[in-house]
Order: sequence, then structure tokens, then C-alpha cells
Amino acid sequence: MAGCSREMPFQQIEGATMGTRYHIRFQLPVSSFDAVALQTAVDARLEALNASLSTYRSDSLITVFNDALPGQVMLVDIDFQNMVRMSRHVHLASGGAFDPTVGDLVNLWGFGWPKPEQPLIRMPEPAAIKAAKARFDAVEQPAPGQVVKRLPLRLDFSAIAKGYGVDMIAQVVRAHGVANFIVEIGGEVATRGRGPSGGPWRIGIEEPDPTRTGRVLARLELSDASLATSGHYRNFLEIEGRRYSHVIDPVSGYPVPDPPLSVSVLASNVALADAWATAFMVLDESRGLALAEENQLAVYWVFERDGVRRTQQSSYLQPYLAPEAGAH
Repeated sequence: MAGCSREMPFQQIEGATMGTRYHIRFQLPVSSFDAVALQTAVDARLEALNASLSTYRSDSLITVFNDALPGQVMLVDIDFQNMVRMSRHVHLASGGAFDPTVGDLVNLWGFGWPKPEQPLIRMPEPAAIKAAKARFDAVEQPAPGQVVKRLPLRLDFSAIAKGYGVDMIAQVVRAHGVANFIVEIGGEVATRGRGPSGGPWRIGIEEPDPTRTGRVLARLELSDASLATSGHYRNFLEIEGRRYSHVIDPVSGYPVPDPPLSVSVLASNVALADAWATAFMVLDESRGLALAEENQLAVYWVFERDGVRRTQQSSYLQPYLAPEAGAH
């Protein structure tokens, strides 16, 4: 491209984070731009996020919070506060379908990590399900910078933290004077400005099926937009001849009978898109579509029943669809 135009070329940097990798493709603002300094700043920001939010680190803020006794007020950083605040927004707006305290239920049903040595052979007892139910309403923020839990529980922001990480990297990239770029972590995406073609960035929503890798169901044109996708493919547990999906409803405490194969969401930032995509995996189709319209969210669902696949989309997705593509 540089040979055909006076515009600065695009460049890519990448690295490891959050159990996956991040990718940043950006247009150099000036020929002397220091890409090494940008990557150093990105890695430092991601390290700060992991020090706050990683459940895999014994010294992280979230681990200390999870190990704390109920009633013990903790001082936390702005990232932790933002995760609680944003999670609560989607939790309330979705009627509890998104809940970062759902981990105990996931473990009870045998879908947690590490995987149990032996799969469940019988349904969990109703009393055990009730005791393990998500309880995000017991997490309070009594004052700025403070968080406390009123009941024994553990927080896990994995269903929103990758999206938040994308938002934070985008802030770092923009602060370095870059106007045109795309940031991606594990499939969660933030776009700014224009892509190498000179127009919007083009993103494909792929078939959620490992046997059909690369098949694109819809193509989106994005500029200054945030996209996240949640999904599963035939991840079930069979108990007494009946299949149970790994998508757990935090409200009922039971697996969702027939969840979507995938849900892609466009929102004002990637963190909210990430959280809403998780919520839409739990909500039934009619309720999910109603909430998407009510919250002005662009959403694309992929469903499968009896071997037949179909898609659904909210009305707010239409402006983002590429001219030659659409929902099939």
C-alpha cells in the first residue's frame, strides 16, 4: 500500500494475554513512530489489568477479594471498580442473566475448570443448586474505591474482562496518536477510524462450527465500533440419558435447555458487548430480542434445532451489514 499511496502504511503488533493473544493493526501516524514503545505501553496496561482481575494469580486483587471473609471491606483499583459497575449494569438490565458470581454453579454442574476427574452421573441436589446460586446482589460498593461482599462468594469477570482489556488497549493506542486501528483479544474487537482499504474495517461473523472453519455468515463494516461474540458448539453433559448444555442460567441455577450456538453484539464499548453476549446466551430468543431492541443493541444470533441452523438479528444490526452480505 505504501508504494501506491502517500499515506503511511499499516503495521501489526501482537502478544500474549488473558490465556490468549492480542492483535493490534494500526496505521503509522508518522514515519518515525515508535512501535516498540507502543507495545511496551500496551503490555504494561495489560499487566496492570491481570494484577487486578486475573483469577489465575494468587496475588491479584480479585483473588484477595475472593479469599476475604464476608463483611471485610477491600480497597480496589479503578479497573476492579469498573468491572463491578459495568457488570451490575448488565446484570440488572438482563434480569440477572449476566452474573459474575456464577462460577460455583458452573463447577457444581461439572463445567468448571479444572474439569472433574469423573463426569456427573446424576443431577445435583436442588438444595446444592440453591446454595450455589449466583448472588451478585451481595457485592456492594459502599464508597469509591471500596468493595465488600455480604455473603460467601467468588467473583469471576472472565465474561467481561477480555472486552474491557480491548477497550483499555484502544485507549493506549489512541493516546499514542494513532487514529486508524483495530484491537482484538480472543475474538473481541474494537475498531477506530478506517482500515487499509480506506473505508470501514470489515469483520466477518463466522459459522460457530469447527468443521466449517472460515465460513462467514455475515460481514460487518465497522468504524469506531465495539464487537464481542459468545458461543459454544455441542458442549453438553449427559445425565441419565438427558443432555444438559454448559450454559448455566444464574437465575434458575440450571443449564439453559437450548442455547444459541453463538451471539455477536455491538455496543458502546467492548466490555458491555462482551457481557451482553454472555447474557444473550442465557436468555430465550423472544426475551433476548426484546432486550436488544430496548437497549438499542446490534445483535446477531445463530441457532440450531434438530440439525437445522438459522440466524436472527436485531434491527440495530442493519446499518453495520456490508452491502453484499446479510443474515442468511
